[in-house]
Amino acid sequence: MSYRFILNVVAAISFVGAQACSTPAPKADAPTPLAISDDIDAFVEAAIEELGIVPGFSLAVYTPEGVYTRGFGVTDVNTGEPVTSDTAFYIASSTKSFTSLAMNTLHHRGEINLDATLNEFAPDASFSDAVLPGQVILRDLLTHTSGIENFPISWRAAYSGEHTPQINWRLLSSSVVNEEAPYGEFQYTNTGYNILTIMSDAKLGVNWQDLIAREIIEPAGMTRTTAYMSKAKNEGWSLAKPHFTGFKSGPVRVELEKTDATMQSAGGMVMSANDSLLWLELFINDGMVGGKQIIPADVVKETREPLAIVGGDYRDYKRDHYGLGWYIGPYNDDLLVHHFGGFAGFRAHVSYMPNRKIGVAAFINDDVAGHPFPDVVANFIYDRLAGRDDAWETAQQSLAQLVERRDRIFKGIAADRERRAAREWLLSLPKEAYAGTYIASLYGTILVDVTDDDMRVSMGNLHTVAEPFTKPDTIRVELVPYSGDVLQFIVENGVAVAIMDRDGARYIRQ
Repeated sequence: MSYRFILNVVAAISFVGAQACSTPAPKADAPTPLAISDDIDAFVEAAIEELGIVPGFSLAVYTPEGVYTRGFGVTDVNTGEPVTSDTAFYIASSTKSFTSLAMNTLHHRGEINLDATLNEFAPDASFSDAVLPGQVILRDLLTHTSGIENFPISWRAAYSGEHTPQINWRLLSSSVVNEEAPYGEFQYTNTGYNILTIMSDAKLGVNWQDLIAREIIEPAGMTRTTAYMSKAKNEGWSLAKPHFTGFKSGPVRVELEKTDATMQSAGGMVMSANDSLLWLELFINDGMVGGKQIIPADVVKETREPLAIVGGDYRDYKRDHYGLGWYIGPYNDDLLVHHFGGFAGFRAHVSYMPNRKIGVAAFINDDVAGHPFPDVVANFIYDRLAGRDDAWETAQQSLAQLVERRDRIFKGIAADRERRAAREWLLSLPKEAYAGTYIASLYGTILVDVTDDDMRVSMGNLHTVAEPFTKPDTIRVELVPYSGDVLQFIVENGVAVAIMDRDGARYIRQ
């Protein structure tokens, strides 16, 4: 361990001990604190100081013997609002476990048949025969084995928000065969979840957001979990804001925020540490929360059955199989069921060990330098609860690697910004000549506006100021903050008539 880290840990333990001595005894009905709570406080506090770039962090640990929840840092570096256990974080793809559980609940009640083919469930949907709608079943959509891809739907649902139920239904016809992973083979995408809920919204007459609230959120007693950003904002919830941590100067706020239109069934919920404790309890106790069976045990158990072969690793985690909304594989000697999530400014880690009946949920409002931080914390907790003698040493080694990774990111981003600053515009026309509305029937609308010599580009919920790029009539854009892409203007007879994106999609000027 580094000398500085040891001093930080000792100081944190002393502080926590002092706090414990002066804190009133908990009420009789309060949950029992986790035995290693002081160690968790000490490690996280010291690790955040060592890393130096964590805006906010939220953590929950569930065991039958005791629980832990706490918030660290701030929701927004601009306001300094502290993170609490009730602060809701965007959980991105961890949403899939909610969607799958809700669908499996309906399946067991006979309200939906996950073994029905696409043609059987939605005979009026205009799927191409090439995607095998007579063979692919709804369950395949939840296990990423459908062999179907649909980038227009996924892009609109998660990023631009430029969609309606009618547009989504029309776009089902743009589904294509996934050449990299044909029917029956696993490849992780958002497409299956998006397609399923487009169809189920129409066929069941209830939106997936309301379905999850009805079947899970309300029965579990969750008060800071929702798939509607409007609900969280209108009710004045404490909400973690997205940040970027690629600069030595510290975290900066990301302006892109989720709206109702970009909260989608493959990644569209916010949840607090206190509510994630209930979420972990529900799975660990097979549908029971607070001693009440809110979902049948078989429904919950089936979500962790190995349905698709995955293979491979993700950092410290083996991913042997995928179930319904969960990866399944060993962590050290224990079976770990997990699903993570990431988006601009957020990273989520949700996992549990069904055999040992313990689980961890960790959220950070950053997805760059601090991206692996929730995993490092979760691993430390699992190792400590397992009684591993090397838990502290292993965690410190992981943290040291994270610091090295942070420094590489700082260096790489600084070099990239320097290269970009040296570029010159290679436009064949004045900037004003490119201003206008460009439409692609599948992907939506690109708006180009020029104000005070800035070329501004937007797509629905996404907005950016363009930069020069290295080829004639091209621009670099960050529609997703700090993630660059290139757009090519098509100029004919001195007029910009279209825009082509990197994947070859053509947006025609109106």
